[in-house]
Amino acid sequence: MSDKKIFKFAYNLMEDYEEIESRGYKKAVKSFQIKHPKLKEVMVEWVENGIEVSKLQKLPLGRKKKLGW
Repeated sequence: MSDKKIFKFAYNLMEDYEEIESRGYKKAVKSFQIKHPKLKEVMVEWVENGIEVSKLQKLPLGRKKKLGW
């Protein structure tokens, strides 16, 4: 059994969404922001212990100095 979770990223007024399978929240957000560098925030949804969790995440996540912004 895999320990990866499926994270759903909703953007563009919740019309478009993308699913990313990852082991952790931070890794999933970082891989999403590489694909969509112009977005400023995104709604992230995932299932944790049978409960659906959602969070509004501001982008970019991480140190701005290392990201080059």
